[in-house]
Amino acid sequence: MRCSELSVALGEPLHATAPFARRWLLIEEPRAWGRDAVAEAGFGALEARGKQEGVRVGLVRPFRRRGAVPRRVFRVSCVPPEPFVELLPEPDLDARGERVEGPLYLVCTNGRRDGCCGRAGRELARALAPELGDRLWETSHIGGHRFAPNLVCLPEGLVYGRLDVEATRRVVADHREGRIVLEHFRGRSALEPEAQAADFFARGETGRLRIDDDPASELDVRVEPVPLDPPRPESCGGEPKRPTAWRRSGTGASLKRAC
Repeated sequence: MRCSELSVALGEPLHATAPFARRWLLIEEPRAWGRDAVAEAGFGALEARGKQEGVRVGLVRPFRRRGAVPRRVFRVSCVPPEPFVELLPEPDLDARGERVEGPLYLVCTNGRRDGCCGRAGRELARALAPELGDRLWETSHIGGHRFAPNLVCLPEGLVYGRLDVEATRRVVADHREGRIVLEHFRGRSALEPEAQAADFFARGETGRLRIDDDPASELDVRVEPVPLDPPRPESCGGEPKRPTAWRRSGTGASLKRAC
């Protein structure tokens, strides 16, 4: 059984599983990707520095391959209230960029890293390419192979999982209207897991699904980590591990009172 199929069979929750990254550096690399795609493409030192500075470095390529044209590099800030995308002249964390219009949609398709992403991700990207055009990018790694196929909506850093074509169309349509689809929502990458969990539960309890909404800041939402059994592989062929889920703790939500 593939890792994504096992995750579904075990009823593993999606919420609060988005990778934590306030910023992303996305480097266009049209050549074939390896398992450790960023390092194997020659950007290992940049990736290591990015981890120290809270920047997620990844490779991207348009689903419809281009000819011999200059490499594109995007820097994305997911930090509200004004997330943005910049086009950089080179893969450099310190480079000065030019703002470009979003959104960008990333689908993980790296089969060398994980079979579920390679199979389900490629199928999803192929189906969406005619509709999304140059907004759609394949990416080398998002994290959470067992939730494949995965989608990242940038610049906000909204991460979704366990998608099919119709669900993705709904996610994209709602994203364009400034809304989140909670059913497939893994979390917002600018938030750490605990905050992602609080955001998820607050949105579910209030029905406030606007991207710019922040109901968790107004509610007393308490969450706690819960180790899950049995252990399961995080990726196809990986060693079984106990993932952590997040559940609501305490009683119902209440408005925070000003001191």
